[in-house]
Amino acid sequence: MTAPPDTSATLTLLDALDARESNDQRWLLSGSASFTLGRVAGTDIMLPYSWVSRKHAMIQKEENGRFNLLDLGSSNGTFINGRRIHTPVSLQNGDCIGIGNTRLLFNQETTSARPAPPTGPDLDEMTVAFVQKQIITILICDIHDYTRLSETMGDQWVSQLLQHWTGRVSKLVNKHNGIVDKFIGDAVMALWAGPNLQANVHQALKTAIAINTFTSTLGKKIPDLPWPLQIGAALNTGEAMMGNLAQNGNYTVVGDVVNVAFRLESMTSRQEDLDIVMGGDAAMHLLDPETFFKKYSFRVKGKQEEVEAYGCSFSRLSTYLGQNAKQLYTL
Repeated sequence: MTAPPDTSATLTLLDALDARESNDQRWLLSGSASFTLGRVAGTDIMLPYSWVSRKHAMIQKEENGRFNLLDLGSSNGTFINGRRIHTPVSLQNGDCIGIGNTRLLFNQETTSARPAPPTGPDLDEMTVAFVQKQIITILICDIHDYTRLSETMGDQWVSQLLQHWTGRVSKLVNKHNGIVDKFIGDAVMALWAGPNLQANVHQALKTAIAINTFTSTLGKKIPDLPWPLQIGAALNTGEAMMGNLAQNGNYTVVGDVVNVAFRLESMTSRQEDLDIVMGGDAAMHLLDPETFFKKYSFRVKGKQEEVEAYGCSFSRLSTYLGQNAKQLYTL
């Protein structure tokens, strides 16, 4: 369904604020569908400061007049109203964009006129306004025995633990060029997109190792833990729909590749020495998988046929990554 043209007569502006909260510099967001923010010449919004990456972020305009902010893998991150973003986020009038010591005010007093609610089966373009199909690699990491831990230590204590865990896990995913799609209780769902599928799979594997190492050492920092924490992990590669598909407009991914990843992760708690499972399409991008990983066939919910997968312990995965470090370095 084709979106109607932007009928808003209001100018959309981006104001740089100085220390006194007054306008320091102003950019008009018009005449283009995207605006890059960065330190080097040639970017649409040039911010010549050491804390700004060469190509730091991008503002994209949708056909319905809305604007989305995306971080382009910057070193210091991009923030909206003090909160770091990891996926495209829809900008609202008055939002403050933070890049290091630079603060930018998004100014759009009125939004585009909304079309009438749909009367037929077609979706309103405001519901699906930023969607693309792409091959992605999904990583699911889940803390084992979370329910028992909550019953033993209490919900409030476990809630504080999860806040610490999710904060560190987000940094580990970002460090390995991934994107945190969401946290679901004691689990994280991260993704890697882009044309180099082999690099994406191996970055996800490195992330799983890093998350496991961090989680297993929490007992040293939190002496009240009743037992050492462990995670299970699963990777899956395949086609997914990416965009603001949720009713609240938040960016997410959906598709069979996601569902299978969650099903595969649940297998790690049922098999001894099985800490991480990879779907067949992800395993295709491994170097010599038959040598390091055991082949499995799992029957998972929603699939008539068994799903072929490869798996191993985190210890064996570390050996694989170490022995192939030189080849993986060039990916």
